[in-house]
Amino acid sequence: MRRGRGAPKGIKDYFYETRALAGRENTVKRFASEALGGTVDPVMLGYVEKGKRFPNEALVRRLAAIRREDPRELLAVLYRDRIVHAFARELRRAMHEPSAAEGVADADLAVQVSRAIAALPDDGSEIPSRRWRAEIARARRGGARRGDVTRVVKLLTERKLVQVSGGRVRRAGRHFVASSSEERHALAVEFAAIFAKGLLEKLTLGDRAPASHVRNHYLHVEPRRIRELTRRVELALREIVEEFAIEEGPETEFLNVLVTATTV
Repeated sequence: MRRGRGAPKGIKDYFYETRALAGRENTVKRFASEALGGTVDPVMLGYVEKGKRFPNEALVRRLAAIRREDPRELLAVLYRDRIVHAFARELRRAMHEPSAAEGVADADLAVQVSRAIAALPDDGSEIPSRRWRAEIARARRGGARRGDVTRVVKLLTERKLVQVSGGRVRRAGRHFVASSSEERHALAVEFAAIFAKGLLEKLTLGDRAPASHVRNHYLHVEPRRIRELTRRVELALREIVEEFAIEEGPETEFLNVLVTATTV
């Protein structure tokens, strides 16, 4: 179950993808009745495909049988989506800003920002702005709205992470740091999704999940040296990332490396 070139697929995408690949004649009603054996109401299946409802585990196992895949892989996606949804809901409550986060899709902004930066050449050379904007749009299934892409471009330009001139764009920086409440919400939800995905893949898929790496270290540190520790971790990580990062191509995978350190 390889991730596509856009944002990580949710369980809704697998239901939609399976039905769509079966042919145009497979309406939601027909797919629910014939392929899924009437185990789900067509209206509910429509909600599942739109990400408004989560399917139960039995339905996910049935979908895995249709796709001839190990059900544990799709169940891991389901669990990940549930965890991220719950995290976003509690985050809204904690921050007292109901309008700032609406669910799993909140991570779209963060995903687009990540891909927008990664889509630019590491050597600082320029590429056509139109091509770059198309890469940003691909961060969402079905493509991002024009307003979404414009928002990302404006955000990165204002932060001086990119330079746009004469229909061409180049990278001026790599690291995006959230400043507004909305950006912090988006990044928090994305990070929750990344962590949940990596952890569940390692638990359910083991060595068959080579793209996910999970490690932890526990240590006692003098409070006065914590800032120094985090600075050195950041420098070491940046050096590694710069060494391995290459321009996107047909044989590359898009990775998001997440590092966090907190007291327990």
